[in-house]
Amino acid sequence: MKTHRLLRLLPLLAIASAAADSFELKDGTKFEGTILREEGSDYIIQVQVTKSIKDERRVPKADVVSQVAEKKDETAFAGLPGLLPAPDLLDEEKYAARIDQVEEFLKAFPKSPKAAEARKIHDALEAERAMVAAGGVKFGGQMVSAEERAPKAYALDASIAASAVKSAVEAGDILTALRAWSKLESEFGGSSAYRETIPFMVRVMRSHLANITATVTGFEARVKARESDLAGMNANDRSRSEQAIKEEMDAYTARIAREKAAGIKWPSLSPYVKAPLDETKRMLDSEIRRLSNPNSSTQRNTEQAYEEAYAAVTKAESTPQEIQAALSKAKSANLPAAYLAILEKAVPAAEEKAIPAAEEEAVPVPEEKDIPATPEP
Repeated sequence: MKTHRLLRLLPLLAIASAAADSFELKDGTKFEGTILREEGSDYIIQVQVTKSIKDERRVPKADVVSQVAEKKDETAFAGLPGLLPAPDLLDEEKYAARIDQVEEFLKAFPKSPKAAEARKIHDALEAERAMVAAGGVKFGGQMVSAEERAPKAYALDASIAASAVKSAVEAGDILTALRAWSKLESEFGGSSAYRETIPFMVRVMRSHLANITATVTGFEARVKARESDLAGMNANDRSRSEQAIKEEMDAYTARIAREKAAGIKWPSLSPYVKAPLDETKRMLDSEIRRLSNPNSSTQRNTEQAYEEAYAAVTKAESTPQEIQAALSKAKSANLPAAYLAILEKAVPAAEEKAIPAAEEEAVPVPEEKDIPATPEP
């Protein structure tokens, strides 16, 4: 009877198991567990009391009115539908990890009723992975192949960089947003995505400036309050706290040094280190003034220069001179090297298209054996 009283508590403990059968007892108790062994007229059943705690229960066989074996394939399959749709910007390695999960299920349960659905998930992930491996990307919920990406690669990558800024802001990580903004501005300052993100970023910077200003204003009081707290501790507690503070400050100082060496514009901040706070405050104030003045922001249109150059180098009718002129114009628009490489890679394909037309117009040159000998005088 003691066993029965314990088992009556199981529903209240929200018992769950990754691989368990469902049991119902004569008194109406229902729970999930795994039979470990039989001892005479009893079952020894393992139950999951909490997420990290398991327990064993002795249950008389006569008290079990039903036992429904878990459909382990359904349990194993449960997480697979969540693999689709895959999120934007997954790299090939992350696609492979998702595909491995599906393959493990298919290997363990090849005859499961869920196998057909699992194979569809597998094939969809594999198709996207192959596109990414070939140079494509998923963005805005859509797969963009390498061939589709190339004509507007600069604009697409700028939009991806701008989305990283906004995602960081939405997550409340302003430091990451500022660093992502610096990347967007330095690499894609000639894009429409950059220009369209300026008003948004000015609002973010103004809000962040207000927070930093308040932090700087309260700096002295905050430091004094910490010193007062330490002074009120007993010797042992104060010693441990001071050691913890020192370790934290040492780690912060090392991080700042690494960031400076890497040329990172926006430093990590500590409410107890004033110099980076003051530096950030000055930078925010300067950036807000600069970006709020339309005449001070860059007006170059690198995006348009790239797209015009790509159209020129891939046009079958373009002459070598026109192709070189398009490449020179793209270079003068400060197009990053990665996008110049895309243009240069497209040039041979464009030249090959022009070869057949040239061959049709060419006058055949007779071989030497076909030329009649000139009679000697």
